[in-house]
Amino acid sequence: MSHDEMVFDDVKYREPERRCRPDRDRRWACLAYGLPGVIDLPIYLDRETADLIERHALRDTSVELGGILLGKECLDEKTGLPFVMVTKSLEAKHYENTQASFTYTHDSWEEITRDRDRLHPDLDIVGWYHTHPDFGIFLSSHDQFIHRHFFAQPLQVAYVVDPIRQTRGFFQWRDGELEEVEGYYLFADRADRIALTRLVNDLENFPNAEGGGGGLSPRLEAQLIAMLTRPVTHHQTTADRTQTAVLFSLIGSLVGMLVLAAGFLFYQTYQEIANQARTLKEVQQSTGEIISAQRLALDSLLGETSDGPDKFTARYNLVVRERDDARKEVSRSKTIDAALTDRSNQLEANILKLTKEFETAKKTVERYNEEKKGSPDLLSRLAFLEDAVKSKAKTIREKDAILETTKDADKIEALINSYQRTWYTAAAGWGLFLVTALGFFTMLGQPKPAVKLRDESTTDDPPPHRIA
Repeated sequence: MSHDEMVFDDVKYREPERRCRPDRDRRWACLAYGLPGVIDLPIYLDRETADLIERHALRDTSVELGGILLGKECLDEKTGLPFVMVTKSLEAKHYENTQASFTYTHDSWEEITRDRDRLHPDLDIVGWYHTHPDFGIFLSSHDQFIHRHFFAQPLQVAYVVDPIRQTRGFFQWRDGELEEVEGYYLFADRADRIALTRLVNDLENFPNAEGGGGGLSPRLEAQLIAMLTRPVTHHQTTADRTQTAVLFSLIGSLVGMLVLAAGFLFYQTYQEIANQARTLKEVQQSTGEIISAQRLALDSLLGETSDGPDKFTARYNLVVRERDDARKEVSRSKTIDAALTDRSNQLEANILKLTKEFETAKKTVERYNEEKKGSPDLLSRLAFLEDAVKSKAKTIREKDAILETTKDADKIEALINSYQRTWYTAAAGWGLFLVTALGFFTMLGQPKPAVKLRDESTTDDPPPHRIA
């Protein structure tokens, strides 16, 4: 059947309604399959619907199967962000399929529309699902053609299941492209939390604890049904024999685990009963001893009452006083024991302290002994140092005397220098005086030059005169 021939009649979609998300609603229990991404469209798949899809996918793993997802396209009443709830599914009964393709026909779509209107008229078509036996999780070009032309609403999704590899995943619209979400949520009524946990563990291939309820997993049940309904053939293929061996191995493992769990529970129960029996026996023995002691005391009291009430009263008072004295003695003994215990603890602490001090003193004595062994050398070195100190002191005294003498010599030298400067000054003065006097007397001993008459015709300036 070609792409152009696939027509789905008229499909009506409702506007998203505002409601509380299941993971925020206390009526529901939610568990994640995979790790839903921050930008992924939150998709909530009902537990029973997921179980039905898994059983449908395992019904025939030789070809692709499919159906329609029903539910609600919603907006979170707190944040206003969209999410999808898948609460029901309808199998496509009239379709064309091969090992690698699945195609709706007019009959399949008409029957799905009638079933939806008859069984779930209040639910929307929120997407579709189909299987990829041993092909992995992806959308082929044929799958994308179907989704783009018949599930093009922004919140409509596609669910792909690989029953052989035991993987599954949702695809959503994101920026005009179909992309796989990283994870989604499975939800159920809070009373079905255990069954929801078992289903999620089965889907993610995690072992379930024994006795958790929920019955057989969809995969194991489908394999059992296929084994029981498979026609008997005398020529089995290697794959059939392998599947049969694996199936019986699973059944044997399951039975073995059940037997082992039952044996373990029986052993624990037996141990608890044995412990309780021993406890009851000990209680019975102690009770018997108490009863015997009370009976003996009572017989003694009854026997002593025959001597008369006065003697019995006096003996009773004596016993009471002895009991009180015994109690006081016990109390005093406890007090003494406590005091002795405290004293013993103090003595132990003191002994520990003295031991540490003794160790320290011992180390000190050992150090002193080591120093004592080298004391002759120390004495000789001390005498040598004393002689050196005396010699240094003598040298210092001599240098001090020289220093004092040097100070006086400096004073004398300064005085001599001052005298010499005075004498040199006086000699210079006398020399200058003698030179001046000699010049003066020399000038007086020379004859005077002739004086010429001044010529009237000459200039008025007098002629220069010289002294010979």
